[in-house]
Amino acid sequence: MTDRTNKDKLRRSLSLSKSKKKAGRVSASAAAASSSPITSFFSSQPPPKLACPLCGHFVPRFKINEHIDLQCQNFERGDSSAASAGNSVVPSRQLSPGRNPPKSPKLDPENEEEVKETKTSPYFKKNNSEQAPREAKSTSGVGKNLGRLPSKLSLKCPKRTPTEDKHSLLSSEALGSSQKENLQSLEDNKDGVTFIDLTETSADTTPVLEDSSCSVKGPDLKQKASKLETVPKLPAPSRTTWEGHLSPEDTREKSAAAINGDSPAQSGHEVVAGGETESSRPPQLPYYLRNFKTVLQAVLENDDDRSLFNQEDLSLVQAFEKLSVTGQKLYVRLFQRKLKWLQVNKLDYEQISSDLAPVAEELVQSGFLQAESDLQDLGEALDLLPAPELKALAKTFHLGNSGTQKQQLVDGLLRLSRQKSLFSLTPAQPSIGAVILKRAKQLAGSCVRLRRGPRAVFSRILLLFSLTDTMDEEEMAAGGQSQLFTILLVNSGRLAFPDYTVQRQAKVFQDRDDLIRYEASMRALQEVGSAMQGGQWEEAMELYTAAKRVWQELRKNHDLSPQEELPVFLRSFTTGWAYTRILSRGVEILQRLRHYEEAVEELRSLLSQFVYCPDSRGRWWDRLALNLHQHLKKPEQAICAIRDGLSDPLVRTGHKLSLHQRAVRMNESASMKKYRLQLKDLPTIQVEDVTHVTIRGQLFPHEGGMGKSKFLLPANEGDESAEATVICSVEELSLAHYHQQGFDQGIHGEGSTFSTLFGLLLWDVIFMEGIPDVFRNSYQTCPLDLYTDRFYENRKEAIDTRVQLLSESSVETLHDMLEDVWTSQEGKVCSLVSWERFSSLQQAKSLVSCLGGAFLGGIIRRMSKDYRHCRGGLPDLVVWNASNNSCKLVEVKGPTDRLSQKQQIWLDELKKLGADVEVCHVTATGARGARLE
Repeated sequence: MTDRTNKDKLRRSLSLSKSKKKAGRVSASAAAASSSPITSFFSSQPPPKLACPLCGHFVPRFKINEHIDLQCQNFERGDSSAASAGNSVVPSRQLSPGRNPPKSPKLDPENEEEVKETKTSPYFKKNNSEQAPREAKSTSGVGKNLGRLPSKLSLKCPKRTPTEDKHSLLSSEALGSSQKENLQSLEDNKDGVTFIDLTETSADTTPVLEDSSCSVKGPDLKQKASKLETVPKLPAPSRTTWEGHLSPEDTREKSAAAINGDSPAQSGHEVVAGGETESSRPPQLPYYLRNFKTVLQAVLENDDDRSLFNQEDLSLVQAFEKLSVTGQKLYVRLFQRKLKWLQVNKLDYEQISSDLAPVAEELVQSGFLQAESDLQDLGEALDLLPAPELKALAKTFHLGNSGTQKQQLVDGLLRLSRQKSLFSLTPAQPSIGAVILKRAKQLAGSCVRLRRGPRAVFSRILLLFSLTDTMDEEEMAAGGQSQLFTILLVNSGRLAFPDYTVQRQAKVFQDRDDLIRYEASMRALQEVGSAMQGGQWEEAMELYTAAKRVWQELRKNHDLSPQEELPVFLRSFTTGWAYTRILSRGVEILQRLRHYEEAVEELRSLLSQFVYCPDSRGRWWDRLALNLHQHLKKPEQAICAIRDGLSDPLVRTGHKLSLHQRAVRMNESASMKKYRLQLKDLPTIQVEDVTHVTIRGQLFPHEGGMGKSKFLLPANEGDESAEATVICSVEELSLAHYHQQGFDQGIHGEGSTFSTLFGLLLWDVIFMEGIPDVFRNSYQTCPLDLYTDRFYENRKEAIDTRVQLLSESSVETLHDMLEDVWTSQEGKVCSLVSWERFSSLQQAKSLVSCLGGAFLGGIIRRMSKDYRHCRGGLPDLVVWNASNNSCKLVEVKGPTDRLSQKQQIWLDELKKLGADVEVCHVTATGARGARLE
């Protein structure tokens, strides 16, 4: 007994000693992390619980939405007693999603350039720590000149003090250490609200890990939510649902209903004069149903849009209005889900009704849902059943070796259903498939699916409402959640659009059939894109061939002249444009399958017309020359393609240089001697080189060796003997290098730095009145002609005047122009402006001082004439020293990177404008080599 006691004591002592050693290691690593925001970023973990943004109670991280929808006392669920959450939670400042397009797989990599999420480097904090705080401003809704719809969507929020906002959001006793620091900074700022940037932390603060998966989906963009001035930034929850419940069936179809911990809940009462609430009004509908009805009203009250629906369509809308409130709620919920059969007993919407069977029956009787009697497809019936029930069903038919996975069981049952029974002597005897279907339906029980007819009508209404938005795969399957989510943000005061006047003049769709054909073309485009992204090239080939056949029939049997006569920025919303995009993707499909002759034929067909997708002509010419030269070995035809491409006025910037460089390579090839006379006659493009520098860094050996290179840097800047190191990108390594060169400020922003200055200094011209059809609804982040030549043509006089003014302005005048727009428009959603690009207005002013008016005028002139092709290729870094007004623009290249054609052209252009430009090449050294050279 004594020996056992001694052994226990020894074991506990060893355990304690290990714990102490471990604690020592943890404290040492924490100290190292505190010296660097990069290390702490990689070592931080999301907290297990989040503070509810409405009531302040801490709840498990992945149950935040269930708490908001079902438990939180401040969340509006349609009853008049709900707390006015929209007024107590939302500060006067609007959320401003930054421009961050995708990179999402939904974006075409050939047509869209990535705008990487970047920040001001921590290496520039020491000399820039006393920047003036960003002033808080309130924006109230969408604007005054947006017609009838914005007045229904705007929600004014009363001004609140920082202390009031603090106490209305979080209970202080439950706050973490970093949140307490943020609230303390609010209390210390007695004169105004301080802009808290938690993504940029100095060496003595602990950063908050931000979940990049939570994004605001505004029109034409999938954007990251920006920072709230009076709200401490919490780690974002996982992607949430409109219903507030997370289930396997819902995961793919749901949009983010919480932004950095904020709830989509809205006020249960209207805000009236004096900031008081009017409690005498009847109970309001839940936010998702109000938004859905807002879309219906906004589209159908416009005469041109209403004419695109026949009496049967309008009767369906009227029938929806006559449904009970619970019926309307359930229909909208199901409309936002993927179109498939659903088991009624698996539907879980407690906030609608505890028993949804009568509600579903009402929708079946009204013609909005199909019942199980309409389920005749065996594959759809089997898809309803979970794996255990499928396994039991397979055993019933003696399919014991079909596997255990659901898809294996379904495939086995489907194979059995196609077999002919030896005992089927009479036609009246049911087949094996019919028997399996009957058993499957008995197991599934009551099930429903949206009827395609009514769903198609509502989908077309949403399509018209969001015509200026990008229709991607998720939108096509999820019932327009992005549009409803945008309205939700506007209604709750979290989103504000620039002030502009909606002025419709042209008629995009001639009749109902025209709209239906456009919807079909967009669905075909989505299906082809999905197959390509999934690597299903044979299926993509079939879809492309079918779409091409439909397009040829349309051109023969319909008059397409009305859509061809539209301005180019409206022509992109036509059937011809969508099918031309499918044909363009068909070229890639043919090339992937090595059908180069057919690819060349398709390219020549595309280039023979100038009506649709003219901005893709440079890519088509380049690809045609490549196929003829490299794959088909037809150099003479390749030279003709290069000549025609260089002479095409619609071929711009990078593609034109690419064609020229291909001709140079052909001329230098020994096998092309007999063609050199023809090659010398081609037009030439001169691009001057710029300064190149090389720095060395210690490469971080990451697993697999794929992706962007990572480097190691001492945590204490410039201290080679420091033990703590940080993992950084090539851009951050370069920023550290230029900091040592005397540049005390720097931004890794790529094109967003210059597009933000472009938008700020040209704001009133971008959103000017008097240009018809460039603003067609109330939720646009830019005019429709921005990416076309018509943008400059429509504003030529105003842009030329602004460029001249900038070129002649003093630094003080430039500062005044920048400040006027910043203070009046900050937070409004503009696709050109990333409000987080600069840490403050003062930092933006200091950069403008270093760049100068003449340089900024040249940038604006070039970007305004061809923003579509000039938005990419700008240098990665801008570094400057405000004390001596020195500035350098730097393109950073890692060990395996090289300059693209667009980057070469921009570097040459920037050098001609008088900027100090250079290319910084980062090479790797061994583990014992110098970290920076």
